[in-house]
Amino acid sequence: TTGIPTSAVYRHLALLMQSGLVAQTRRRGQYSAGPETLRPPANFHQEAMVKGRISEQLQLLSDETQELAAYLVVRGAEALCVDAIEGPQMLRCSYSPGRSLPLLRGASALALLAHLDPQEQGRIVAGLGLSQEDAEDLNHELQIVQDRGFGLSYGAVDAGVWGVSFPVLDDGGRLLGAVSTMAPADRAIRREKQLIASTRDAALA
Repeated sequence: TTGIPTSAVYRHLALLMQSGLVAQTRRRGQYSAGPETLRPPANFHQEAMVKGRISEQLQLLSDETQELAAYLVVRGAEALCVDAIEGPQMLRCSYSPGRSLPLLRGASALALLAHLDPQEQGRIVAGLGLSQEDAEDLNHELQIVQDRGFGLSYGAVDAGVWGVSFPVLDDGGRLLGAVSTMAPADRAIRREKQLIASTRDAALA
């Protein structure tokens, strides 16, 4: 029907079965949706259940700091913004839910990447297409973030923007996401300790 050669169809099916998106049925030559297709709806349901709690914490953080508060998660090799509350000040940072950036630079990306499972972290870094020197620099930076416990950046993604990001971990220490505060650097530097402390408390909550 599609005009795709049979050999190519089998190659595609082999990859889809490998990933769990397709499964072979008991009847020879027939296939069905695999177990991985059930995960996105389950993940969506789980995120919908906790989104109210996340939004509540972000609103509290934004009210306390008067700055942008955001919650990000890892999606593939990117940091995806799930929710964000902008501060009330005239000069403020903006970060929309649904925006994603490579797990390469910036407080949020580094906080997420540094707290991933080492095997997953290595796979993502290898897939970023960095030179050996840049990959070594990134791994060194990730080690600093791990030791410090949070990501910190000045103009790494957008000029003039300061950011801090703390990982959100489950009871088993597995990464769930990251809470971030972003502010104009000139204003943030004057009260950096307060912003860091407030973001840490929101991530713990």
